[in-house]
Amino acid sequence: MTDSLKRRDCVAGFSFAELIAIVFILTLMAAIAYPYIRFGGDLKTSSRQLIATIQYAYSSAESEKQPYRIHYDLDYGEYWIAPAATLKDDDASKDAKPNKIRRLPEGISFSKIETLHFGAVSDGRAFTHFYPIGRVEPTTIYLQNKDNELLSLSINPLTARVTVGSDVE
Repeated sequence: MTDSLKRRDCVAGFSFAELIAIVFILTLMAAIAYPYIRFGGDLKTSSRQLIATIQYAYSSAESEKQPYRIHYDLDYGEYWIAPAATLKDDDASKDAKPNKIRRLPEGISFSKIETLHFGAVSDGRAFTHFYPIGRVEPTTIYLQNKDNELLSLSINPLTARVTVGSDVE
């Protein structure tokens, strides 16, 4: 009986050394996992968002039977979808700039965009044309992070499927 009373009188809990060991292990796990959990943008996440925008523009142009464009502002890292105001493939000056502009995350930029009409563009603006008949202007978009890693997104002109590749200029 006295043994059971003694056990009840002992304070249950962790010793200071055990707590330090747990904090050390948690800190070590966080340091290992941190490179994989980036709080800024990474190329894969940015490419997924851009691919979703491409698919949306393609389906909108086809379902609404109206040409659309994705505009890219390479200087500011912005892109947006707008209905094409004119049917001319090379005139986007009358396209409205919408209120909802998407921005690439900090540390990610457009390195260059290659289109059929503009060729290779590395600064300024460019766009990809989406036709109402289900066709897309052939485009390759190069995204670059602050570590100079490149990711290319190539849009298939017939299906609007995007092929992702790790390219080096």
